[in-house]
Amino acid sequence: MLKSLVIDNIALIDHLEIEFREGLTVLSGETGSGKSIIIDSLSFVLGDRADKTLIKYGKNAAEVTALFDVNDSPVLKKLSEYGYGEDSEILLYRKMSVEGKNEIRIQGKTATLAILREVCSELVDIFGQGQHLALLNEKNQLSVLDEFCSHKSVCNKLKNELYPGLASVVKELKSFGGDESERERLLDILKYQIDEISSANISEEEEIELQTAYKRLVNAEKISVAIGQSSDCLSGETGAVSQLAQASGILRNITNLEESADLLSDRLVSARIEIEDVAAQLQDLLSSMEFSPNEADRIQDRLEKYRQLKRKYGGTVAEVLKFLSEAQTKYDNLVNASENIERLNEEKNLILTQMYNLSIEKSAERKKTASNLAKRITKELDDLGMRGTEFSVQFNDTPTFEQYALSPSADGFDKVEFLMSANVGEPLKPLSKVISGGEMSRFMLAVKNITALAEKIPTMIFDEIDAGISGNMAQMVANKLANVSGDKTHGYQCIVITHLPQIAAMADVNLYIEKYEKEGKTYTSVKVLDSYEARAQEVSRLMGGIGEHALSSAKELLDWSASYKENLR
Repeated sequence: MLKSLVIDNIALIDHLEIEFREGLTVLSGETGSGKSIIIDSLSFVLGDRADKTLIKYGKNAAEVTALFDVNDSPVLKKLSEYGYGEDSEILLYRKMSVEGKNEIRIQGKTATLAILREVCSELVDIFGQGQHLALLNEKNQLSVLDEFCSHKSVCNKLKNELYPGLASVVKELKSFGGDESERERLLDILKYQIDEISSANISEEEEIELQTAYKRLVNAEKISVAIGQSSDCLSGETGAVSQLAQASGILRNITNLEESADLLSDRLVSARIEIEDVAAQLQDLLSSMEFSPNEADRIQDRLEKYRQLKRKYGGTVAEVLKFLSEAQTKYDNLVNASENIERLNEEKNLILTQMYNLSIEKSAERKKTASNLAKRITKELDDLGMRGTEFSVQFNDTPTFEQYALSPSADGFDKVEFLMSANVGEPLKPLSKVISGGEMSRFMLAVKNITALAEKIPTMIFDEIDAGISGNMAQMVANKLANVSGDKTHGYQCIVITHLPQIAAMADVNLYIEKYEKEGKTYTSVKVLDSYEARAQEVSRLMGGIGEHALSSAKELLDWSASYKENLR
């Protein structure tokens, strides 16, 4: 059960510490006083979505700490598996900053949001008004039924083994082009693509050569002028060759006067020979620079072919060639597909058969559970004053294997609808068509009571379950809450936000939520109504009465409730 809740800097709450006890705890107060903020804070520490708007204005972060005491619950095994020990006291902490950062701790150790949610799913069940609408939706009714079923092994095999296997086989079959006509169409496309790329006979080396040649052709005039000028510098009348010859001859004339002149002259001769060779190559290069329009067209056309193929099959020649290789492999597989397709179809039918058989098994379990659930809900509703109510779960017809194979599902083939007749002699109709707001509140209380007992959830929280009910019906709901929270064997801790005096009077602990102003700011506080007089004043307020007569009626209701709970014990 929930032992304590510490809230810091959430909405109107600056700092709040609330101690909880076993049995029925009722939170009451004026509308807008902040009752739902306490539930929002608890939802936050249990792993609900972090909403930064919850952070108190002017503060940098909000924090919530919750302490639970749990015995004989599946949550203890989960805590042990995740390395948080097996202590029956569970400490949860969560912090949210305005920057959106989250800090989560379980037993003082860092935890992830996913682990927090998994652990807390079996600690507390919070029921709010939104679940009314959810249960009226037929799509959610199958999920509610499945909560009571014991077919986990069947579900796991369908969801985690067979369905993924079927998806893999179907994907492989699609790679073979589907049926015969689709396969022929794909073969034609692949053959065209293979022929187009193969006939082009492309290579990365040729593309580089073509790009280089095209660059030379585009810049032929500029290259020719540069080569001609360079050649003139070397072999012209006043070029380097002539100047070197002249310099060498001059040095020869002084060899008898300077010993090094002969050596230097020889070096100039060698340089002249090298430059003469360069000049000759420049002349050859200049002679080969003749521009050919036909060659330019050929190179341009060839480069355009490369561009076309890269646009269609990949951004580079390497990617185009990779596409060709993969297309050839696909083509070969399709040409020889018959044997593979036959094998895959056999495998597909085998998986579908297994899925269908398990779905039949799952459906049988659902129908058995639905029958038991209908009896239990009817009994719970009878306890809540809805005598004569009939409830049943309607199933769709069982499909044939062929029908199921058209749209197989990992969830089986069942579609269900909750039917109810709230009055004797009236036919069963869809829940959404016949149930009133007050009846819906009682129906949800009945469902939640059965769910909590089945899942051993120790703490149930009801956020204004009293919607749409009053008078005798309100008293019956109060009695039911006392029954389930006061049962020491199968009961659970109930925390209820209410505006009904009947429920407030039935409480084992009354918490009064009030809003007050201090130094220009608004705050929310919680007061434990630990005296008989304080509880009577609050029940009187909820009755809407004034004066001693109203207070007397409140005390009478408190005394009656105390007697009712004493008889339960």
